[in-house]
Amino acid sequence: MKSVLIFIVLFLTIAINLPHGMIARMGFDADILIAVLIAVVLTGLLKSRHIFLIVLVVGCSVAANVPEEMVMQWGIDPDYFLGILMALVVLPIGAKMSGKC
Repeated sequence: MKSVLIFIVLFLTIAINLPHGMIARMGFDADILIAVLIAVVLTGLLKSRHIFLIVLVVGCSVAANVPEEMVMQWGIDPDYFLGILMALVVLPIGAKMSGKC
């Protein structure tokens, strides 16, 4: 199963990087290929939760430290990502201390 997932990710990555005319001739839309690639990668990350949590912590820490110019363009608040990051760190500690883990 792991080799099939790796093949699908490699195939989609190569297909997305082809010229748009070639993708259209094959009958695909580049936006749909990107959406499928993201879905496959997230499915693989969710399968192994430990790696998913690491990726989530790294992503939230990067998003929490984005410069102000980029924040204004994207229309997001980095404080939300800081809150998510703190919850990702504090909740497992609280679960372990309460004996539920």
